[in-house]
Amino acid sequence: MHFDEEFEEIYHEHSDKIFRFIYLHTQDFYLSEDFTSEVFLKAWKNWEKFKPDFTKAWLYKIANNLLIDYWRNNKNKKKISLEIMVEEGIEPSYDEDLIEKIQKDETIKKINNALKELPKNLKDVAILRFIEGLSSKESGEILKLSEGNIRVLQHRALVKLKEILKNG
Repeated sequence: MHFDEEFEEIYHEHSDKIFRFIYLHTQDFYLSEDFTSEVFLKAWKNWEKFKPDFTKAWLYKIANNLLIDYWRNNKNKKKISLEIMVEEGIEPSYDEDLIEKIQKDETIKKINNALKELPKNLKDVAILRFIEGLSSKESGEILKLSEGNIRVLQHRALVKLKEILKNG
């Protein structure tokens, strides 16, 4: 397979997920489109440094670094809104057990409100692990944390989310 075809395949496989990840952090459709394009442009330019076994983690790491730079340069951080995603036609992925327990619309509102209350480090882990479905290893590579640290933060996020949802 030629480089162009391989890259196009990677783009089609991951672009929607990268867009959703960015959108969850920015709540800005057009900014998310721009950042998604920038992620793949950076990936294209740095292809020779790329490790094929870590495609997904590498792309999320580029996206996360873009977001860090953006927040550093723009102090007006926006909150995550899963409701807006649904209104925009962007379907977040959920655990099927959760969907069976609670109606989808109410779930989105409750999760959105709970995520807003989490500290950034717990929110990042929750998004990567539960919404994006990444492994602890992939999440650790993106956030520059060990797998063990990701599991600890994941546990803390779950405990905090459960507490928020129970009291909310």
